[in-house]
Amino acid sequence: MLEYVWDQARLLFASLREETSESGLLPLLEPVAPFNRSPLLVPLVMAGSLISLILLSGLAIGAFAALFTALLALYLLLTEVFGVSLELHPFPA
Repeated sequence: MLEYVWDQARLLFASLREETSESGLLPLLEPVAPFNRSPLLVPLVMAGSLISLILLSGLAIGAFAALFTALLALYLLLTEVFGVSLELHPFPA
């Protein structure tokens, strides 16, 4: 399984390297057909998309941190206040 994942990641990086070898990473950030006509709008659309990507990534990280904090508080409440414990035993062989 790990070998398959490693092969897929290697193929992804190889195709990314092949696509970006001629003109770099800039074409991956340029807008698509209806938005790339005006030379003034191309940098504005590119900057807006990068800023929104960064903001939404920060929002996702913040939501994950809030979820982790809530789960930690729930665990502490259940174990320390109510005394609930969960024990897992392996199946007999």
